Amino acid sequence: MLDATSFVPAPSLVTTGATQGSWNQAQEPLETLEGLAPHTVLTHADLYPRICVRDPYYALKDVTVMGEGEVVARIPVQQDPDAEAGPISIAESGRHLAILGSCASALMSPKDGQHFYLACGARGQWLRPEAMARSTELLWGLARAQFTGKRTATAQTLLSLEDGTPLFRLEVDYNVLSAAAFTRLFGEARVDMRREPRRDESVQRTPEEWAKLRQNPYSKPLALRDWRPDGESLRATLGPVTPDMCKGHFALHPVMPVAIVASGMTRVATTLLRRLEGAPWARCLTKDVRLSADSLAFAGQTVTFGAVRRAHEGNDHTFTCQASVGERVVAELDVTFTRVD
Repeated sequence: MLDATSFVPAPSLVTTGATQGSWNQAQEPLETLEGLAPHTVLTHADLYPRICVRDPYYALKDVTVMGEGEVVARIPVQQDPDAEAGPISIAESGRHLAILGSCASALMSPKDGQHFYLACGARGQWLRPEAMARSTELLWGLARAQFTGKRTATAQTLLSLEDGTPLFRLEVDYNVLSAAAFTRLFGEARVDMRREPRRDESVQRTPEEWAKLRQNPYSKPLALRDWRPDGESLRATLGPVTPDMCKGHFALHPVMPVAIVASGMTRVATTLLRRLEGAPWARCLTKDVRLSADSLAFAGQTVTFGAVRRAHEGNDHTFTCQASVGERVVAELDVTFTRVD
């Protein structure tokens, strides 16, 4: 596990601007990611074919090799944390850190080429006790990864403020599938995303037109509906899931990212906390979180999110959450929130 005090951004990355503009440079993709020198900047062309996610789900900036199986990146805050009194929500933290962990895992992959890194479990701790405002700065992310089997990997990750103050520590487990194995297992999720030929990309567009084309579904909360309270439990539904809700995850196989499923579960839990406290303005901080994800939600399916408060002591509220499609459980989450105001 990463020491929460161990990460201070490398001065060369902070002060020299060595990575500025690297994402827009026209570069040939690296043939292999193995054995790269420290401070090598990985471009989209290097990473996209290997980790199989892309923008807008992928939003990391300046992914830079720091050592064997270790990368650092800048992380944006794209969504209001709402009831969570931190610079970023735990679900969005998990989104960026899990992707960064897959980048680190790609450095250690025993086989080059295209692989899908499916997050199947995570364990995390929030490291700051005080309420904080939403961050307007890029955060720092650090990930160290190793393969734990032929088709499994684990990444230890750390999210920090701009000044290096640790915020959130998360360990993520992955099932690693080749492209052929993924297609064999999840062929039912395939959707023809381009029924018509793509228009000539040399056409000139206004910034507003480009913004519409590149709309980011991950910048706003899920449109949950049919809220159903029942004592110390609460349920809500989403769907049917559309391909637009899954942009960048994955090409031709739109499935809901585990981190976005987690955002639905945490939102139901914090909404339940506010309801039980009789305080719709209440905010809270995460103490710890444990996630398991054994399945996926495909485009066209409806997802039900549920939360049950199973313990309450002082300002601490512990919830067990679940996301399901019909009778099939997609993911489960145990989380403790501490009310801070």
